[in-house]
Amino acid sequence: MGLLSVASGKKGALSADSQSFSTMSFQQWAEENGFEHCGVFCERNGLMMLECAYGIDTASVFRSISTKDFWLGSARSDTWITIDSESPNYSAFTQFLGTEARSLTKAFRILKISVANGFMIFFEYSYKPIGILRRSQDFSQELKSLMQCRKKILLEKPSLEDTERLLESMTARLCLISTKRALDETVKKIEVSELTIQQTLLNTIFEEIFYKTQKLFAPPAALYSEDIGEIKIAAPISSDTEDETLKEQLSLEYESLIGKEASKKIIILTAGYSSDSEETLDYLLRG
Repeated sequence: MGLLSVASGKKGALSADSQSFSTMSFQQWAEENGFEHCGVFCERNGLMMLECAYGIDTASVFRSISTKDFWLGSARSDTWITIDSESPNYSAFTQFLGTEARSLTKAFRILKISVANGFMIFFEYSYKPIGILRRSQDFSQELKSLMQCRKKILLEKPSLEDTERLLESMTARLCLISTKRALDETVKKIEVSELTIQQTLLNTIFEEIFYKTQKLFAPPAALYSEDIGEIKIAAPISSDTEDETLKEQLSLEYESLIGKEASKKIIILTAGYSSDSEETLDYLLRG
């Protein structure tokens, strides 16, 4: 996979009950539906791995590499599988978790969903008893629709309309958040032989980093990234926060995902201020 492009600042969020997922990220959908930790395994280069995740730490994302044969033998299509510590195949699924997540997990729920080119796997684990895990009769179609629209969202760029809305009544602060050193720190001990696989999993991690960042900047702020590890932000000047304070807030957001030490290595650079919508858009898209 190449660069990950993610944009924010266009439209308001839709309810997960809506049949339209044109503005909803996987992370937003998961959060609104009350999931703790979940993701979707898709096939890449002949292997299955997490293509998107919510509430899943880096170590667990990198442990998600698995074979199609494993999932063919572990789950029937479009049928929920519920697994707890008393289940005979429980350890077969704990292999996908990092050390901390493995020690806390009480249950899994798995759903293999048939798609045109094979199948994908919805994978959920919980730190709470098995009875609380969510189930939906329309889950398969809902998730397929979400995943189809998600790919379009990741390629969407902010528009002049977005920056005009941002600058309607105030100047924008332009800044850059770099998580490259943080990502290097968190994955340096993880050995993945194939570069394309590593890039896929880094995309998965960074997509959630982007979502966590997005939550700290309310609309009409605009965020954009086309380079793994860098997020460009244009936010109303009224939301101006000292870089060190913002770094502390972001570090806390990232900690559960990439670890405490790695989260301290993020860098924030203020690029300046702008009251011109074209200038602001140019910064977001070209820097």
